[in-house]
Amino acid sequence: MKSKSCLVCSVAACILAAATSSSSTARAQSKPKEAEKPRSGDGVRVGVLGGVGFPRPLAVEGVVVIDRLVLLGGEYSALPTTTIESVQTSLWAIAADARVFPFRNGFFVGVRAGQQHLDQSATVTVTGVGTFSGSQSADTTFINPRMGFLWRWSVLAVGIDAGVQVPLSASTASNLPPGVSAPPAATAVMQTLSQQTLPTIDLLRVGLVF
Repeated sequence: MKSKSCLVCSVAACILAAATSSSSTARAQSKPKEAEKPRSGDGVRVGVLGGVGFPRPLAVEGVVVIDRLVLLGGEYSALPTTTIESVQTSLWAIAADARVFPFRNGFFVGVRAGQQHLDQSATVTVTGVGTFSGSQSADTTFINPRMGFLWRWSVLAVGIDAGVQVPLSASTASNLPPGVSAPPAATAVMQTLSQQTLPTIDLLRVGLVF
């Protein structure tokens, strides 16, 4: 009787151990499934950025940020009317903008593409003839590859970047009296800003992204 009782106890213990092991295995197998759930992204956010830089010192940009991976924007930038070598010069541009954040942190590579307009006006005195007013303008289609950083803390965004503005095409127009040519300094400034490859620097970008 004792041996039968011991046998029954042994069998019961084995069944209990097997059931416990099976339950533990089932729980262990269910945990990875929970851990394998995809991580939710940052979603789609919108915001506005303002900046200072070169060649157009003032800029404002509306942006859409997708999962901290892609930023798409539309930008207006300008150089307010400035006197350069006695010539009144102003500059503005509109551009589409795209940035890609390969590591989903602050670092990005990006490109702008847009249209720039330059205006110049001056009063020219010709000895023995008189004083004349004239103006000239230039329109440039450009592309601007660049890289930099745009960090975000909650809704605050701060950034800096650098690149090159490459003119794809340029056209000029002038309104000068017959026989009067633009001052050489004005012509040099126009050619530099509208027809040559220029470095671009955003010294500071700051804004809000919600």
